[in-house]
Parts: sequence; C-alpha cells; structure tokens
Amino acid sequence: MKEHKIITLGEVLMRLSPIRNKRFGQSNEYESFFGGAELNVAASLGNFGLNVSMATVLPSHEIGKEALNYLKRYDVNTTHVIRNNDRLGIYFTEAASMQRGGKVIYDRAFSGFSQLAIDTFDWDDIFQDATWFHWSGITPAVSKNAALLTKVAIEKAYEKGLSISMDYNYRSKLWQWGKSHEEVMPELMEKCHVMSGIHPDVDLLKEEVSDLDFALSGQDMMNKYPHCKVVVFSSRGVISANHHTWQGVLYDGKKVYRSKQYQLTHIVDRIGGGDAFMAGVIYGLHEYEGNLQSCIDFATAASALKHGIDGDFNAITKEEVVQMITSDNGSKVER
Repeated sequence: MKEHKIITLGEVLMRLSPIRNKRFGQSNEYESFFGGAELNVAASLGNFGLNVSMATVLPSHEIGKEALNYLKRYDVNTTHVIRNNDRLGIYFTEAASMQRGGKVIYDRAFSGFSQLAIDTFDWDDIFQDATWFHWSGITPAVSKNAALLTKVAIEKAYEKGLSISMDYNYRSKLWQWGKSHEEVMPELMEKCHVMSGIHPDVDLLKEEVSDLDFALSGQDMMNKYPHCKVVVFSSRGVISANHHTWQGVLYDGKKVYRSKQYQLTHIVDRIGGGDAFMAGVIYGLHEYEGNLQSCIDFATAASALKHGIDGDFNAITKEEVVQMITSDNGSKVER
C-alpha cells in the first residue's frame, strides 16, 4: 500500500453507559468507553494499518493518560496530542431497545478542547508530509473556539494540497454557542473533497431509493461545493432499535455505486456506526484507489460489523471486513 499520512482533529470524550440496557436512574453501575467522532475514525484507520495522527487535547491526570494509551493501542500517532490541566468532556448514553429509543446527555461544556485557542496547534508542523485531513461537524458545534480552530485547520490543509474529508454529523444538542450549523458549516465545507451527503427523504421500509435520487442529492452537493469529488450516503431503515437495514452509497459525479444491503438483526451498539462508515470510506479510497465499488463495499461492511460491538470504536480488522464482503452473512444484494 502506498504510504499516506492522515490527520484528524477533534475532541476525545469519555462515554458512560448504564449496564445491561438499564435506564438512567436504574443502574448503580456504568461502563466507560473512550470515544468521539474523529477519534473513532482515527482508531479504525490505525487499526486497518494506515498512518494516522490525531490533533487533540487531553488532561494531564490519570484518565487523560488512559485516553492517550487508548489512542496508542490502535496505532494512532499521539505526537500532536496536547496535555493540560483542563477537563475531559463526558457524555452519558442510555441504550435503545426494541421500540424504546436511546438517550444522550452531554457534559462537555467548558472542556479543555472547547476552550482551545485558534493558534494552539502548529498546522505547518502537523501537516508536514500529510496527505489527508478529516473532520466532522461535531467539532465546530462544540464552541466558537472549536469552530474557528476547525476553519484554520481546513484552510491550512487546503493550502498544502491535502485531500479533505468531512462528515456532517449534525447534533442539535451541541449547537448552543450562538450560531447555527446553517450559519457555520457551509463555509467550512467549501474546500472539502469527500463529504457525507443528505439522504433523499424516503421511508426505506416502504420504498427503495433510486440511483437517480442519490445522484440528484449528490450532484446538488457538488454544485454547492465545487471542490467535492465524492459524496457518500449511509442508508438506514429502522424496523426496531435492534433491527435495521443498512446500505452504503457513493456518488462520484458520474455514477452511483451501491453496496449490499445488510440486515442488522441483533444490534449491540449503533453508536460509532457512522464513524466506522467514514473510516471505511477513507480506507477504501486509499486501498482501492480507482475502484469505487470496492470502496463502498468495504465502508458498508465495516460499519455493519461495528453495530455488533460495544463501545464507540469499531474493533474490527481489515481482514474481517473483507471476509464479511466475500461471504453472504445473511445479506441481501441490492444493485
């Protein structure tokens, strides 16, 4: 594989979840995981064997050290991780089950990452020899500082000729600092090359989305953002909290590529599924350069497997993803 250097920027969080599908208030025991959108992408890419680094901040105390060790465990370079005495962001999740939806409570206001100054990172140093930069809409949602920091990083990455990917990752509970995502995101997306698209408004359990629908949605993104070369869609149909259909779609301005449609019948944890998908897209664009069908097949299979794993991160090897693609695994092929 050609050597690449991928950089992500984002906040590392601690996730606390009541055990055994209990609700908030029922459990005296909580499982802890480290997560965060860009961390999940970086950990997947490192686990798949790509050269990836993360720019972030972690506390100097023992929990911060555990988070740092988590990054290292999955071969994420930590050279650009800053240690300080500020707090680590936390979020609480209550798992969905059957017809009951899940819940998320954020406790990340005034976290160390949200308070970073825009000149915190030396982007000339971070992007030296780098080939790819990935960010998500969660980062500018955290605070004004984080939004400005993201803008500086994108502009520097574009100036240096890096490929730039983004996942919109809209979280209404996070956009509380004074501006809406409609005001902030378009400017940040202007220089991006790979984007998550807006899924056509169709009930997937009642009708199939046509290639034309995906092409029109993808082309609309490309018309708004001329630097965009690839638009990807994760297509989810929800039967119950534990049973979804799952398919990936990619549009390159010329053709629509679809993966298999998977039946995810016994979901363990859907959190991080979208991050696993984006990591798979980035990996596929590197590993299967020029073969966009293989790219979307890999991304969708990787994300399907994540739904069977506890925690935010997709603890799956690339060999397991390939095996998933080449076996039937109860999936239905939709072309």
